[in-house]
Amino acid sequence: MSDSPKKGTVLSALMWASAQFNSVGIQSSRLDAEILLSEVLRLERIQLYLNFDRPMEKDEKNRFLSLVERRKGREPIAYIINRKEFMSLNFYVDRNVLIPRPETECMIEWIVENVSLLSDSRVLDIGTGSGCIAASLLKNTDISHIYASDIDRSALEVANKNLNILKGDKSFTLYNSSLFDKIDRNEFDLIVSNPPYIKSGDISKLMPEISLYEPEIALNGGADGCKIIKRLVSDSLPYLKKDGYLVFEHAEDFSMEKSLIENRYQLVFCGKDYSQRNRFTVLKKIQDY
Repeated sequence: MSDSPKKGTVLSALMWASAQFNSVGIQSSRLDAEILLSEVLRLERIQLYLNFDRPMEKDEKNRFLSLVERRKGREPIAYIINRKEFMSLNFYVDRNVLIPRPETECMIEWIVENVSLLSDSRVLDIGTGSGCIAASLLKNTDISHIYASDIDRSALEVANKNLNILKGDKSFTLYNSSLFDKIDRNEFDLIVSNPPYIKSGDISKLMPEISLYEPEIALNGGADGCKIIKRLVSDSLPYLKKDGYLVFEHAEDFSMEKSLIENRYQLVFCGKDYSQRNRFTVLKKIQDY
């Protein structure tokens, strides 16, 4: 650490890294420094405070410097440590999948609290990415099996890894599919999705942690942000049981087109995220297809 304090302790490393992150406009500078140093030293963050005077070994300094440089390049912490918590579960993540976000937790919590899912209920997660939605529903509902799909094989490998770790005594089926193209024509009680919904022209305007690192295929919702959502709503109909639910995440400014759901779905609920922004919609199928 050529620019780091000469003392070479845990505290000086934290101070140096925080200053480095501040210099490139990272607002969570101290937190990020603590997370990365905890990763290098294999300590809980609280334990850093009990080890402020502990000298750092040369290999620890070198590894910490490497991680700090990656973060200074605005690579997300979750990709650097290959881990992100979601619904109190730890998920492996890499650049093949979106980083799970608290906004999506709000959608899962609504499902857990409001949709009666039994052991034999059929549930499908479209665009599963890391598998965070599928694994969270396995953990927090009575369903014994879940179906999940993604268009990207690399994303499915991540989902498979997470689901195998988190499924417990339950099971899952994965499909490499664009929406419903490769999915068996089962009748599902619930179809859930966090589809791409960022307007194409807005992706470059996002913070660099997103625009430079997260997979565009999981972000890009077309010119109006609704390209995939419109297909999802339309194509879900023959795959849902009568009175089955379709629940999907969307942008704050999303507005449901009446023509998409008229005589097909009942609009059940419009959900907000933790910041009270419009974030997900719940539809119920009202007719046999």
